[in-house]
Amino acid sequence: MFGFGRAPQIEGFEHKVMTVDEMKASGALIVDIRTPPEWYQSGVIEGAKLVTFQDPQTFVAAIKDDIADGRDVVLVCRTGSRTQAAGTYLAQMIENKVISAAGGMFEIVGNQGYQPVAPAV
Repeated sequence: MFGFGRAPQIEGFEHKVMTVDEMKASGALIVDIRTPPEWYQSGVIEGAKLVTFQDPQTFVAAIKDDIADGRDVVLVCRTGSRTQAAGTYLAQMIENKVISAAGGMFEIVGNQGYQPVAPAV
């Protein structure tokens, strides 16, 4: 049984708090799955790929070339809820490890003090 707020244990998926430095040091592809209005409202992580998650197949198609080398994928959203849901799907579709950034941009900006940049889209 799963408790409230606990992610199911899915092989290749992890939901955890990470700093931007940790994300970048890991060599992972950082993907911000929020919508364009959200990117413009709060800014984005410098160097993150900006791909709104609408459905798993379209999302995988958008990132497949970037992850062909086998690197991990770190998903970022506003609070970590969308990335947790999206990550559980993706981990079952791709061989790469999928990490959901717990707390999302609220954690990264609000608690860690990261200064986001304007989206380059």
